[in-house]
Amino acid sequence: MTGHARIGRRFAAACLMAVLAPAVASADLTDSIDPSILAPSLHQATESIERLDRLTAEAEAVGTALFRIHNEIGEHRQHETARPQCETPWLKDLGGRAREFGSAFRDAVQSARMQATRVESLIVQPTVEPLLDPPTNHRVLALLERVDNLTRRYPEAWAWQQQFVEPLLEGCSVSLAPAAGFPAPAPEAAPESAAAPAQARKREPLIAILAIGGGWLCPGAVPAAGVMLVEGKVCYSASEACGCDPVDVDPATVLGPEPKAGSTN
Repeated sequence: MTGHARIGRRFAAACLMAVLAPAVASADLTDSIDPSILAPSLHQATESIERLDRLTAEAEAVGTALFRIHNEIGEHRQHETARPQCETPWLKDLGGRAREFGSAFRDAVQSARMQATRVESLIVQPTVEPLLDPPTNHRVLALLERVDNLTRRYPEAWAWQQQFVEPLLEGCSVSLAPAAGFPAPAPEAAPESAAAPAQARKREPLIAILAIGGGWLCPGAVPAAGVMLVEGKVCYSASEACGCDPVDVDPATVLGPEPKAGSTN
């Protein structure tokens, strides 16, 4: 779905219903159970690995946006000797973005960690382990390494937020308005996903943005819903007609309706 906005939140529900008739209550309970649900299959393991790949990439994208916001805050503090006031524009903007992406990063890392635990459990099962080829084993090890890196980086990001950002925001209100994101300060030689297989790195990179104020992200007319992940060019439209021109965006971009004339935001 290259070029379309993609929501970084997923909801899944599974329902298993069993009806036991009184006439067969004395039968062996395993007689009517499909053996495939008792032992995981290679297909199940492959699906779990694919999901781990996706969740890891999403968490990395959200983390990249958060780290760049923190870098921007650090740059402002480095060049200003006085403590910023609550009405300081960059504080209201970056403080609001930091909180939104911080919460999203926490949730994304947690999802990746949970899926990594599931994959680790599946790949050692006797019905799966002998069937895994060397490239798949290497891919799994690389993914688990990336998740470990995310698990280390989240507490660091949280601590930085608590030590350097939240004290500045104490007693202040933040505001969010459409704003540009933050490109990489220099060519990134070795991102945290460098250990991924070459075919994974060729995909269109995920970009984490913040969509506010209702409306839709286009193309695709995807409802604007907070922190989202996009691939390719994207734009904000107040209607599903998508009367806007998609453009490339950087991590931590804020898309939404332009402030009304006279607004203080």
